[in-house]
Amino acid sequence: MPFSSAMLSPSSLRDSVASFHRLLSLSPPPSVVEINKILGSLAKATHCTTAISLSTQAELKGFKPSLVTLTILTNCYCLVGDITSAFSLLGKIFKWGYQPNTVTVNTLMKGLCMKDVGQALDFHDDLLAKGFCLNPVSYGTLVNELCKTGQTRCAVKLLQMMGGRKIKIVPDVVIYNAVIDGLCKGGLVNEASKLCSEMIRGGISSNIVTYNTLICGFSNTSQLQEAIRMDEALDLFNEMRFKNLLPDTVTYSSLIDGLCKAKRMSHVKDLVYEMRSNGHAPNIITCNILLNAFCKMNNLDEAITLYRQIVDQEIQPTIYTYNILIDGLCKGGRFRFAREIFEYLMTKGHHLNAYSYNIMINGLCKESLFGEALTVFSRMKENGFLPDLVTFTTLVGALLMKNENDKVEVLIHELLNQ
Repeated sequence: MPFSSAMLSPSSLRDSVASFHRLLSLSPPPSVVEINKILGSLAKATHCTTAISLSTQAELKGFKPSLVTLTILTNCYCLVGDITSAFSLLGKIFKWGYQPNTVTVNTLMKGLCMKDVGQALDFHDDLLAKGFCLNPVSYGTLVNELCKTGQTRCAVKLLQMMGGRKIKIVPDVVIYNAVIDGLCKGGLVNEASKLCSEMIRGGISSNIVTYNTLICGFSNTSQLQEAIRMDEALDLFNEMRFKNLLPDTVTYSSLIDGLCKAKRMSHVKDLVYEMRSNGHAPNIITCNILLNAFCKMNNLDEAITLYRQIVDQEIQPTIYTYNILIDGLCKGGRFRFAREIFEYLMTKGHHLNAYSYNIMINGLCKESLFGEALTVFSRMKENGFLPDLVTFTTLVGALLMKNENDKVEVLIHELLNQ
């Protein structure tokens, strides 16, 4: 039974429970298949505790669960985080003479990965020792979770074992991509690139996800490596086009991000033009990357023009968009415009965050508008945001410059009591 986030409305839930009770009251009793249909629909809608409770009632009425029933319930217990009960059902499966199928095993593997990937590895080793063969879905789940939890080295070892004597399942491009992504996120881009080459030599073709992952990895490098790494990212970009793999918005955005960090803005303009020409309109992520680059390079006229294009093209700005622009304007001597945007957001009820308030407090203090900075500080607290060390440091520094020591004492007392 796959994990699902589908929802049942309250009335549908009541109808399902009522139908289940009607089934239990039938004479002769219905097939367990009918029971499973309702339990399955409840599990898909994540009404897991209801499914578990109804199953218990059915057993008390004499219904013997089938393997499908037990798999549904295993899924339910995993979803509610009760791994102990999920494994007790595995014991029932063996006790009643069933053989767990790959769906049951995959469900348990996913449940364990959600709780403790180390236990999932132990479970994997135990299954292998008992001669049970897992399928690619199980290995995809395990590898993915190992990478997500920062255990990429373990994922690499597992990958190397696949297709061998012990693990006969041959890894596919999805599994390779998960490990390549884990290596890139861990800053091991060279290893990720080598693994990609190994994959291709093994007869598995790279796909758009592989290239996007590597390009993103090469684009997120330290300044000392930027020039070399961006050349490698551009080589990958040209290689994927040579293979007739069409770049998508993710590809373009990753490259634009790297080129912006490397301050290669002429390349950036060419890419944005190509991106549009190929039918990929920049999304808010692309726009945020460009906006951040313009603000950092103090190209505020271009930043303002881009912001107006975002609004005109009805691209929905995020709070990150506004924070980038307000911060850039404050630091670049355009405080008046920054303040207008901040006040607009407050008036329209946009959801600001603590960083938004800190930017404006800092801007007001730099303009010697200390009273207004304290007003924004009060609004910050009224709107449920706890001031942090940055907030207090900014305000205390500004008040000390004005010799308002009494207000400084009040702020420090508030910080200590927070």
